[in-house]
Amino acid sequence: MLDWLLHAMRSVGPEVYFVGGYQIDAVAESYPQLHYCVNPNWENTGAAASLLEAPLTDRVVHYVSYADVLFRDSAVRSLASSEADIAVLVDTSWRHRFEGRSEEDLARCEKVNLHNGMVTRLGRDILPELADAEFVGLVRLQPAVAGYLAELEEVPDSIRKGSLAQLLEFLRVRGFTVKAVDVAGGWAELNEPNDLSRFILGTKAQTLHRLQGVVSRSRIEDQVSFTVAEWQDGDDHVLSGIAERLAGADKLVVRSSALSEDGFGVSNAGAYTSVLNVNGQIESEIREAIGRVIASYPDGHPDNQVLVQPMLEDVIASGVAFTKTLSSGAPYYVVNYDDTTSSTESITSGASREHKTLFVHRDAPEHLIQTPENLKGLMPALREIEDLLDFDSLDMEFAITRGGLIHILQVRPIAVQHELTQSDAAHGLLANAADRFRQLQVPSPYIVGEHAYFGVMPDWNPAEIIGTRPGRLASGLYRYLILDDVWATQRAEYGYRDVRPQPLLRMFAGHPFVDIRASFNSFVPRSLDKRLAGRLVDFYMNWLRRHPHLHDKVEFDVVPTCYALDFERWRFRLTSESDFTANEIDQLEAGLKAITAGAVARTDADLKAVDDFEQRFTAFRSTNRPRLEQALSLLEECRRYGTLTFAHLARSAFVAVTLLRSAVEKGVISQMAMDAFLNSIRTVSHQFTEDAAKVARDELSMEAFTHQYGHLRPGTYDITSPCYGDDPEHFLAPVVRRAASEGHSGSEPISSPGAWATERNAFGDAVAAAGLPGDIDKLEQFMRNAIEGREYAKFVFTRHLSRALDGLAAYAEEHGLTREQMADIPLEALSALRAGTVAVADEASWLAAQAAEGHEAGRAVAMVELPPLLLSDRDFYAFLYTDSHANFVGAGKISAECVDLLAQAAGERNELAGKIAMIPQADPGYDWLFGHGIAGLITTYGGANSHMAIRAAEFGLPAAIGVGEAKYEVLARASVLELDPVNKRIEVIR
Repeated sequence: MLDWLLHAMRSVGPEVYFVGGYQIDAVAESYPQLHYCVNPNWENTGAAASLLEAPLTDRVVHYVSYADVLFRDSAVRSLASSEADIAVLVDTSWRHRFEGRSEEDLARCEKVNLHNGMVTRLGRDILPELADAEFVGLVRLQPAVAGYLAELEEVPDSIRKGSLAQLLEFLRVRGFTVKAVDVAGGWAELNEPNDLSRFILGTKAQTLHRLQGVVSRSRIEDQVSFTVAEWQDGDDHVLSGIAERLAGADKLVVRSSALSEDGFGVSNAGAYTSVLNVNGQIESEIREAIGRVIASYPDGHPDNQVLVQPMLEDVIASGVAFTKTLSSGAPYYVVNYDDTTSSTESITSGASREHKTLFVHRDAPEHLIQTPENLKGLMPALREIEDLLDFDSLDMEFAITRGGLIHILQVRPIAVQHELTQSDAAHGLLANAADRFRQLQVPSPYIVGEHAYFGVMPDWNPAEIIGTRPGRLASGLYRYLILDDVWATQRAEYGYRDVRPQPLLRMFAGHPFVDIRASFNSFVPRSLDKRLAGRLVDFYMNWLRRHPHLHDKVEFDVVPTCYALDFERWRFRLTSESDFTANEIDQLEAGLKAITAGAVARTDADLKAVDDFEQRFTAFRSTNRPRLEQALSLLEECRRYGTLTFAHLARSAFVAVTLLRSAVEKGVISQMAMDAFLNSIRTVSHQFTEDAAKVARDELSMEAFTHQYGHLRPGTYDITSPCYGDDPEHFLAPVVRRAASEGHSGSEPISSPGAWATERNAFGDAVAAAGLPGDIDKLEQFMRNAIEGREYAKFVFTRHLSRALDGLAAYAEEHGLTREQMADIPLEALSALRAGTVAVADEASWLAAQAAEGHEAGRAVAMVELPPLLLSDRDFYAFLYTDSHANFVGAGKISAECVDLLAQAAGERNELAGKIAMIPQADPGYDWLFGHGIAGLITTYGGANSHMAIRAAEFGLPAAIGVGEAKYEVLARASVLELDPVNKRIEVIR
């Protein structure tokens, strides 16, 4: 407050005295340059008595202000021009100064009566209906008035205990003239939390002007601002003002500053034009740039402004900083920046190709914060502006020039209104998560390796399957069905090290992470001894630490999990980057060859196991067992016979794709041949579209079609996600309609397999030469069976899972709970209930309490941001997202509108045909997308061998799988994108 008061008073150059009592020592410590007077009876007297403690004199003009009011410097200048004995600042717009002002507040405030600009009465006791204005709290006293007060020997006790307005009324009735200066609402009294920020924050130009003389940790450039009306009334006058004020600037930036651009309730950030690099010496260029900015305002309001400033040079970084997360209002500084292009608008325009995002928890201990060197001064600059505005929900544009000077280009409130948060609980979650991370560094008896790291994308990539903040039920299901035991059993049976009973999934602050050390252990061939295994795991872990951008490609670029034709690259790395001997690398090669050969040998048996598992489903179709018993039995059946077989086929599919990729890498086959083979794959997705065509031709009933595919759901483990059968009009009917309109026969191949047919023998010969089964017919059949079988096995086991979720939903409904409530109940709690190990008198109430606890925990989890890779306990408080290297699929370049499916409102149904679909994660339940005729696909999460990568390759669909959080955020704001998989590029068109 004092900063702003002193800033507003700077035009009169005052010598400042602060009169107070309560905590005056703390004020003096912060502002040692001021003079101080103490009102010893501050608890029992009012503002009038405090003023009389000041050293009043008849030699100078005095300005007197309450310490909890704000006003503009223009108000001070208006007071200074008054010749009255006493000039007071008043507000004739007082009744409507802020929304929802109560009658009690109107009665309580200090009011005035006016006549021809003169004050005829002041005081709280004036009836609101008789008052003309409100006294603001700023007064100018002529020397004679100050001298009169200084010589007063007796002041009535009622005045000493009264307000400043009562003292002024005392002076008025004694003959001093009192004149009013009207600010018409242009002031603020700090009663509510946002009063200060609402007073300072205005249009872009107004906010920058008000902050310019106050900030000390950053710089705000000089400006010339004017309204559209002023430009239209006298453009030559405006241009001469620009030439005079900004004479030293060779280049200018002409920026929008519209009334509708930067509000508390709505933001039109980026909606209007700004023109950079305008030649400041050529008037016609400035005129043309101003015309372009004004033309971008759609409403034609004459009070819209234009802002002209010098163009910054030697920019080393620029971007946008938020002081809360946009999604949930979590307490983080979020800095989106570009430090490669030297542009000041690459982030706001979406043109940056090297976009980075820094997250810093606002309560992070200083020793845990590691800020990039070129951003060192940014955090202090942001905090200073927050402190000046007493507001922590800001959106600021900035640029950093050579030497580390921070330039503030815009300050506005975040327009998103967040509900009450659980930030205190979230802080405890973070502290516990960091402690848990440190505790997990100690290896278990069956795990080797010095350090433990955790990621959301390696191995069974939970971010892609259940998301980064799953409900308690979803994460429990994923652990139970796969990541507690099944994953390790599959690896042991496949020929890798047996790491059981090591769980793969670890939860940190409600976020699921894969234990990467455990994962890398499980990819070491069983034939290697413990010492060599430990050295390999440490090498892989250190490689990931040095190359963290590979966190979603570990099985291709960090750790070899099977033998491939390019094994020599691993031999070279292990030799050149470490001290592994040729014999040790030979042992690794032999172990991986055995695993690869075993994959070829076992796949037929795994496919047979899927068929057997599918037949077992009939036992659950007609049963009258209790809902909870039925659901949990389905899950047990799924784990015992479904997910283990699926895991085997998924591993075999990975082996198949790795062999193909390595053949392309070695030049054995062409990329075209590999694409042709993958295009010839016929997974469940193709059967889905073929059956849709049959429905369109009346060869298959809609009922049978729904029965076959109705169990699929976009969120495979999410009980709140509707299955296809719940909403066939959305998921199934559009696929049928498209098949009917395009006349699909349902059997034509996606593309000619000619390239593969020509080169397949060379592939087989190369595999045989490496010492693996090389009969090309058997090899091709293995690859086809593995890739198609993986998708088939997933299709089958998710039928059990979907039926179990429906059973749990019905069980919830029987007890008065919704699906959303059930999503917050841990699977362990339901298992305990089934087993009778918890004593429950009222099952419905107990379930409701469990759901309420989970809901509150989920609110706290939503206030926590974590990186995709945890390498240190520092990562829980501050971390940097860099652009992930997406996994590109397809050979065709497309330019099309894009649709962010995450941003769709509930029940919204956007037309998807011909558009690029965007989704954070896409598990098998999103197969319905391929039936909508989408032109391309972009996901936040996903690896080169993920479900969606295989699907896109099968359909020949251009796709970017796993672009990463930072890039996805930028792309989601676009309306048209160009997706070019061949050149590994995604461009924002508009």
